[in-house]
Amino acid sequence: MVAAHTSSHSSESAEWIICLDKRPAERSGEDVDIILARLKNVKAFERFHPSLLQRICLCGFYECLEKGITLYRQGDIGTSWYAVLSGSLDVKVSETSSYQDAVTICTLGTGTAFGESILDNTPRHATIVTRESSELLRIEQREFRSLWEKYHQCMAGLLVPPYGVMESGCSDSIVLRFNLNSTILRNAILSRAPHMIRDRKYHLKTYRQCCVGTELVDWQMQQSSCVHSRIQAVGMWQVLLEEGVLNHVDQELSFQDKYLFYRFLDDEQEDAPFPSEEERKESQEELQDTLLLLSQIGPDAHMRMILRKHPSERTADDLEIIYEELLHIKALSHLSTTVKRELAGVLIFESHAKAGTVLFSQGEEGTSWYIILKGSVNVVIYGKDFNRILRVSFC
Repeated sequence: MVAAHTSSHSSESAEWIICLDKRPAERSGEDVDIILARLKNVKAFERFHPSLLQRICLCGFYECLEKGITLYRQGDIGTSWYAVLSGSLDVKVSETSSYQDAVTICTLGTGTAFGESILDNTPRHATIVTRESSELLRIEQREFRSLWEKYHQCMAGLLVPPYGVMESGCSDSIVLRFNLNSTILRNAILSRAPHMIRDRKYHLKTYRQCCVGTELVDWQMQQSSCVHSRIQAVGMWQVLLEEGVLNHVDQELSFQDKYLFYRFLDDEQEDAPFPSEEERKESQEELQDTLLLLSQIGPDAHMRMILRKHPSERTADDLEIIYEELLHIKALSHLSTTVKRELAGVLIFESHAKAGTVLFSQGEEGTSWYIILKGSVNVVIYGKDFNRILRVSFC
């Protein structure tokens, strides 16, 4: 097997690594600027306030681990928090706490962050093992707690890995988190604007306990300063639609800022419970963190929604959003602006959750060209006397 990897210690990247290898007290202002320039391109940090990123540049440490290295084991008391700069790590869980029968439940990819159990000293819930050579940013417990106390709202979204970067084996844990968030949103709506969820009639048909798309967007924009536009709000509701905790009454897959009917999962059942006083209080306490989390992962959901549209149905705003995303893909950096804008009009989204899916076979006539946004594929070349396998990861 031949693995196609770019060296993590190329001359271009060596400088910022050298800066991170220094003790925090020895880092100069120039060192921080060099580290900052690198971390700005890390997905986990892309929406962080500059002052928070600078603090991370001052206290973070660089680690480069080979394939098969155990970072920590299930049951350990943690000492550090991590962000994945490159590579991937398997998350293994054992029902008996024995490493021998541990099962891989998902994989953490570039841009994910993990290790938040250090906030309250709870034992690690899983064993983390590098799946391939990986680069990590590590922050020690004392520093991470200090950052959390000062920048709690900004960092809240890191307690759940960003949507889409995990393989399908982790879908259960993600859905559980979004079930909680949808309950908080539903209870908040029923507490603050109960008229939004009610039976509605359209073309002589009655739809039970529904919300209207435009009203959901209006309400969300009124609740938090982290929601800056209607487009952003659409992406946040799209997250819940993709996870199945908010549904279009006719099972449409895209959330729209229109007079269309949507229903929370809790309202699918007859006589759905009205929130208790305790649940109302919880929804008030958790609403801002929930909205902040959705605001951080909403852009990815919005992008998937746009790419699922037929190219002829995309608006000028849609094309601009795709184009801006293409600017961040290194494999396309050599292409001109004109070519990237033309690509924005023809790209189509595909998702293959099951490992082993064959996209095409050697010898077939090609019909498509691909960009890997997340995950990796094996390229198998059959020869007369040998077979060659290369692993290609997203750019």
